[in-house]
Amino acid sequence: MTYRLIDHTADLGLQVEAATLPGLFTEAAYALLAVMGARASGTGEVHELALEGLDPEDLLVRWLQEILFLAVDRGLRVERIIIDELTKVSLKARVVGRACGGELLTEIKAVTYHDLAIERRGERYRATFICDT
Repeated sequence: MTYRLIDHTADLGLQVEAATLPGLFTEAAYALLAVMGARASGTGEVHELALEGLDPEDLLVRWLQEILFLAVDRGLRVERIIIDELTKVSLKARVVGRACGGELLTEIKAVTYHDLAIERRGERYRATFICDT
């Protein structure tokens, strides 16, 4: 997993990199889960997700909001994420984990559009996003 925390006043900023756009969406979700303390080992139930957005940035926020919902509201601790299909405006994925709830390390209220960016840098993609804590 490739991510780093970035300085941001009062909120939590994350920056992730990957070789592909599906990899970027996967890494962004794993980074969010790692910061929250919502990763788990072992298999469990499979949650199938189908999302649409206005553009890649909007789709990323909607994707991360769905991951946040599963972790916070459903108590899901995620073992694995599989992106089955990704276009500029739609995503189909499976999130594998188990509902075990419990307290999270970091409370994240929302993934915001503030300073949101997806860039291609040479052969890699980079996403920057801010979470409301």
